[in-house]
Amino acid sequence: MLKYKIVLIFFLLPSVLLPCDPFAPKTLTPIDHSTKDKSFHEFKTKFQKILKTKDRKALEEIIDKDIYFSIGGGEGKKDFLKSFQLTDKPSSSNFWELMDEVVKLGFRQNKEGQMVAPYFFETFPNDYDPFTHYLIIGKNVNVREDASKDSKSITQLSYQIVRAEADDLDGRRLEKESNCNWKKICTPQGKPGYVCDRFLRSPLDYRAFFEKKKNNWYLTTFIVGD
Repeated sequence: MLKYKIVLIFFLLPSVLLPCDPFAPKTLTPIDHSTKDKSFHEFKTKFQKILKTKDRKALEEIIDKDIYFSIGGGEGKKDFLKSFQLTDKPSSSNFWELMDEVVKLGFRQNKEGQMVAPYFFETFPNDYDPFTHYLIIGKNVNVREDASKDSKSITQLSYQIVRAEADDLDGRRLEKESNCNWKKICTPQGKPGYVCDRFLRSPLDYRAFFEKKKNNWYLTTFIVGD
């Protein structure tokens, strides 16, 4: 009888997260170079309007004819439009939402003069594996003990790199009340916890490159992956 009581008590105890391996902290503070160039700032304003109104015709005018959009070799405006269903079903295409998220993360101008969003794609350190590390995209984001908005916050992070931790329930921790898919992460200090995926961004997620050609700005790259 005592044996069964011990087992029962074990399952009733709250789960304890064991420490994870700490690593060097790195903060990538938000920047936005979009105001550095007057012509790009004007272009950005126009582009945001296009995204808001889902104006496919206006979008086509600013897409480069040789746009690069697939690591498998996808290039060209026609295939790009088809790939995102912008030709047949523009209003229901997921392009508008994906691009809007990218643009809101801010721009950084690279050495070639291109404007790149999100801002941290160009500056994500090479010594952090992009397949296993994310950037916290927010200020004072809660890292919680469990995968719930009601769980205790163990710390708060702002624009810091964190490492993904293996979890048998990854991708299945969807909490409808908070609109979160909780991800298990490790902080630089070696503290494991859970962060709402809305505040995590991989450097290999969608990014966009804009280039000035003959005094006009064009979307030349929109890609995801390595």
